[in-house]
Amino acid sequence: MASPSNLLEANLTLSGWEQFESLKQGSEIGKSGFIAMKFGDQILDPLVRDHIKPSIKNELNYDVIDLRDVAQAGVIDNIMREHIRDSAFVLVDLTHDNSGAYWEAGYAEGLGKPVIYLCERSKFDEAKTHFDTNHCTTVIWTPGEERIFIAELTATIRRSLNLFSS
Repeated sequence: MASPSNLLEANLTLSGWEQFESLKQGSEIGKSGFIAMKFGDQILDPLVRDHIKPSIKNELNYDVIDLRDVAQAGVIDNIMREHIRDSAFVLVDLTHDNSGAYWEAGYAEGLGKPVIYLCERSKFDEAKTHFDTNHCTTVIWTPGEERIFIAELTATIRRSLNLFSS
């Protein structure tokens, strides 16, 4: 098959357009997840860095990306949307009622991504989460009980992605 001498001669086939649309909508997923959260929290940041990211990598072979991991030029909103679109799942911590995290969850939900909500136990017990999410799968975490939390989180991701041995 001859290659086009310039881009004006390139055409997509029907299956090419289907692939393009699938990529554009985020239907093609990679081996990463995305986490939406408040940055700079002295309890949540170490939980993510020391427990969530390494455990999901070791147990499920998925990287978990937050925007602090991304060093690329461009508009941060577009970069964030790209990472959510390309992720297999999205984790959203609602402990701090972070409006951005709620927005990122809604965007991921709109793309049909599995969204797994996280919340610190005392916040969840006292105030729950917004009524739009209080009925959704939420994995509760408690400082000092990371092992229990990680076991439940990895099991939830495994179920959400149908990652069972055959």
